[in-house]
Amino acid sequence: MMLVVLFYAVFSIFFVDLYVKKILKEESIEVGESLVAIMSYHIADDLLIKDYVSIEKLFEETMKANKEVAYIFVEQNGRILLNTFSNGFPKELLNIGHKKIAIDYMIVKANNETYYDFSAPIFEGRAGMLRLGLTERMGEKMVKETIKSLIYIALITLIAAFAFSILLSKRLVHPLFLLTDSAVKIAGGDYSRQIEIHGEDEVGKLSAAFNKMEDAVKIREKELREINEEMETVNIKLHEYITELNRTKDELVKSKQDAAVVQTARSMIHHMRQPLTYLIMAIELFTEDIQGGAFNADLIQKRLFAIEEASLKVSDILKKFEQLREYRIVKYSDKTEIIDIGE
Repeated sequence: MMLVVLFYAVFSIFFVDLYVKKILKEESIEVGESLVAIMSYHIADDLLIKDYVSIEKLFEETMKANKEVAYIFVEQNGRILLNTFSNGFPKELLNIGHKKIAIDYMIVKANNETYYDFSAPIFEGRAGMLRLGLTERMGEKMVKETIKSLIYIALITLIAAFAFSILLSKRLVHPLFLLTDSAVKIAGGDYSRQIEIHGEDEVGKLSAAFNKMEDAVKIREKELREINEEMETVNIKLHEYITELNRTKDELVKSKQDAAVVQTARSMIHHMRQPLTYLIMAIELFTEDIQGGAFNADLIQKRLFAIEEASLKVSDILKKFEQLREYRIVKYSDKTEIIDIGE
């Protein structure tokens, strides 16, 4: 706002300095031409009868009524008949080339000042020329006063803008700064600071909403922390359960392995019992026959064949156990379970 005011003030000063000066110049020219025309008409008769007192009185009244009129004089054939200069007539105003038969003006310098010098012929120039000078001091003074007023207005507006900015800072910027600071602290995990609520405007409502959000985030983080602690506890218990399960699994596997060994041993005994019994019986019979002195070749051959058959049966069972890949469990009447490795 202060920058806008400064820009407006500078723009206004340039506008006054350029545009207003132009308007004042045009107005001064219009006023000067009107005055010199009217006065040249009024003094014509007095000049013919040489009533210089009336003319001087008119000059005096005109200058009192028009503060911008700096001088008035009558020039006739290069001579100055009447003038209003009290400190001597300036030579710079002589022979400056005005038109002789028409109203004219020129910008001239005399006594270190600039004037709008107007001329009007009296009796079409036969009785002389009336000269009137308007000073630029009035216009410059007016421009300076206007610029000074603009500067005062700009300063007052700047002070008002500064005061308004302080009020705005207290009412809006400061609460927003507190909101930003609180948001940064919440991002860092600090929920201890509450924002002061000033008024019931939009900023106050925003501050209240932010405080509610902060409380909600605080509660949510507490819940998450509790859930995290519960999850850690559950994780520890789950790890213990997994460890116990692995131990139980190992024991179960070992138990199954032991049971499989027992079942395999039972199955081997079951399958080996008949051929071994038959083999033992054949050997015992063969021994008895030898000890009894019976050397019947057919009988001995029969006994040897029986021993061989039993031996082959035992050998076949052993090969089956060596090549064991799958089996089935067979239950007996005495609730005994053995492994059946038959075809």
